[in-house]
Amino acid sequence: MDTERKIIRVEPTSPSIAITWTIGSRCNYDCMYCPTELHDKTSAHSDLDQLKAAWQSIYQKTKHIGLPYKVSFSGGEVTANRSFLPMIRYLRNGEFDMAQILVSTNGSASLNYYKKLAEVVDAISFSVHGEFIQEKIFFDKILQINQLMVRPKKSLHVDIMDEFWNQDRIGLYRSWCKVHDISHSVNRIDYQHVIQNKTYPILKGAYDLDTI
Repeated sequence: MDTERKIIRVEPTSPSIAITWTIGSRCNYDCMYCPTELHDKTSAHSDLDQLKAAWQSIYQKTKHIGLPYKVSFSGGEVTANRSFLPMIRYLRNGEFDMAQILVSTNGSASLNYYKKLAEVVDAISFSVHGEFIQEKIFFDKILQINQLMVRPKKSLHVDIMDEFWNQDRIGLYRSWCKVHDISHSVNRIDYQHVIQNKTYPILKGAYDLDTI
């Protein structure tokens, strides 16, 4: 006779201290659906000393636990901060037990920048924003960086924003990712936070990805 089984507890196979770190709200994009508390074009970037001090505060309070760290970085736009890449190198090359470093970015930095970033992080998530995208440049970066982020040790993912005015392009992006065997998802947008002009889209990127 089968007895009912209940899930009592779920534990990670490799215990770690998981941290989500929003290093600032400064962003070079101004997507109409992004809440103002998550982005702006005026706030100052934290410099390298400030970022190191923030990390040391976390580290000194948690190192006694004896677990490795899994740190996910987001913004704003992290790559807009000139201190971000040096900060990642500081974490990777220091005395800290870094199990994973994960980064979310809008893909606007240069290909050379992302090549350097791919050397020192474990996962990069690129988000697709139709108001600002330069399709050929963006997806060329994805293709080249994906070759550096080789699974299972590393990973690359494409987050396609589910913009209601951009459904035809979203279909093209999904097909492109499937053809090139690139991890991707379509992310639902909460439009309740929209406080800008009601004409959509406010801006339109370079839609020049004609073929897959």
